[in-house]
Amino acid sequence: MSGIVGYIGKRNALPILLDSLDKLDYRGYDSAGIAVSNQHQIEMKKTIGRVKDLRNLLLREPIIQGNLGIGHTRWATHGVPSVINSHPLTGCTDQFFVVHNGIIENFLYLRKQLSLKGHVFATETDTEVIPHLLEEYNTGNLEETVRKALPLLKGSFALAIMSNDEPDRIIAVSQDNPLVLGFGKDESFLASDIPALLPYTREIHPIKNGEIAILTPGKVIMKDLHGEVQEVERNFVEWNNQDVLLSNHEHYMLKEIFEQPKAIEDTLQGRIGENEILLPELDDFLSKEKIKSIKKIDFVANGTSYHAGMIGKKIMEQLVGLPVEVSFSSEFRYDHGPLDENNLVIFISQSGETADTLSALREAKKFRCLVIAITNTTGSTISRKADYTLYTKAGPELAVPATKAYTAQITASILLAMWLTQKGEFMGTPMIPELISSLNRLKSDVESTLIMTQDAIDQFAQVTFDQEHIFLMGRGLDYVLALEGALKLQEVAYLHADAYAAGEMKHGTMALITPGVPVIALATQEHLVEKTISNIKEVKARDAFVVGITTVRDELLYEEVDHVMYIPSTHSFLMPILAAIPLQLLAYYSGTVRGHDVDRPRNLAKSLTVE
Repeated sequence: MSGIVGYIGKRNALPILLDSLDKLDYRGYDSAGIAVSNQHQIEMKKTIGRVKDLRNLLLREPIIQGNLGIGHTRWATHGVPSVINSHPLTGCTDQFFVVHNGIIENFLYLRKQLSLKGHVFATETDTEVIPHLLEEYNTGNLEETVRKALPLLKGSFALAIMSNDEPDRIIAVSQDNPLVLGFGKDESFLASDIPALLPYTREIHPIKNGEIAILTPGKVIMKDLHGEVQEVERNFVEWNNQDVLLSNHEHYMLKEIFEQPKAIEDTLQGRIGENEILLPELDDFLSKEKIKSIKKIDFVANGTSYHAGMIGKKIMEQLVGLPVEVSFSSEFRYDHGPLDENNLVIFISQSGETADTLSALREAKKFRCLVIAITNTTGSTISRKADYTLYTKAGPELAVPATKAYTAQITASILLAMWLTQKGEFMGTPMIPELISSLNRLKSDVESTLIMTQDAIDQFAQVTFDQEHIFLMGRGLDYVLALEGALKLQEVAYLHADAYAAGEMKHGTMALITPGVPVIALATQEHLVEKTISNIKEVKARDAFVVGITTVRDELLYEEVDHVMYIPSTHSFLMPILAAIPLQLLAYYSGTVRGHDVDRPRNLAKSLTVE
């Protein structure tokens, strides 16, 4: 989950590298480092902390000026956050400089073998074996040396490498780990993720497995592991630099919460016809016969994307009428039911690079399953490995807590369920016209929800200031939503937040209800409101402080709770999108009132590229 950047061109490399690292610190912020070359020598600086700490260090201890360099922002896996463990890393000498994202699975074996040959290790990291390997197998030619060392590494990794023997070039490698080339006029860029490139270019090439990129002044050459030159495909990114600026918002998380109307509008754009769902990216490939042959559907994802998959499962079951399961990516690889060519497996990942999800995808492909990816990132590994990809159009999401990505994933899952229903003429076909009508109003409903709930949630967040526990409850889709709300409060406000199926409270959980403890009761599913109210009465009888979230059409909840928050009413399948917004805002304001960095929660990072 670390971030890699690189630059080579005619400009001063340092400000470009630091700016690019700033755009990537959601991938890791335990330490940061940089190496710059003036084409005669390479100098390195690194520090514990965030990129701003590296900037401060460079003000006190300036580095040489040069027009190429590499940088790194770290989320610690092997070895505690420290200056010595931060990247770039070198070997016994300062001959090779390496920045790395991923895991070297056989590093202990390599470390032992290299130690027997006299190499002395200074860090606790798996990365350090790489510069030592380069020293051990040095041919005098950086490209050839990298090619000799690569086959010895096992795991998933992205690397950017410089050498004092050839200080006019950068070597970049990707193996099951993201690293993107960017192209400017007589200059080239490297980054672990597209947002770091947007201020400089929108022409990119994701480096693929088996490719070695050689960056020299004014030129990039791509070769395979045998040294054969490969064609570089340039892709144009629709995102722009404005998408990664804070504008007038204090935090990226708040900005991205308020970008949800546009994210949903863009995800729906061109996909809703007068009486049908249009998914041209699938239309040309999946025939009615192929869809009818599907016997079972699986959603596979992690974290917030897993909650989107849970909602997708419940909606898919009601529309398609087939058995649907949802699994954590980290579990699916080791524990799944029977799979074959009649299984459809849907993988959800915002980045398209989540390591556990990619491992699960490879498992599904082993059994010849039909694989569809839902992702936000064009050219990502998951989009290249899946049979078909349905893109969300949420734009860059730089806050670690997922907000607009989540609601866009739910939107895309609903579109897919409706499209399969129509194409396969499944049992939910009569529901499609009403759903289409509701989808056409969804953007304005999301805008209304933001207006209706922001101030009220800001006030309620003050209640959480001195609380250590908070409970969320709901039934059906509201229970899934409660799980996501609890996750947001955990990661942003550091609150012990638990979600419960409302009907299960009396089967043990009620013992946790004490006078004054905050409970958020979700009651947005019209057919379940009365049952939910009976559960609310049970916690109110134990003197809990209950905040209800329900629709403007509901008149029953008001007298049963301490405070009620109303959101617009829409189709029950779409209510989890609207009701997610007050929970996101609650997490945001609870985090800020408690003094936390809501964009960069402790111990967390975005785009988890290690298992």
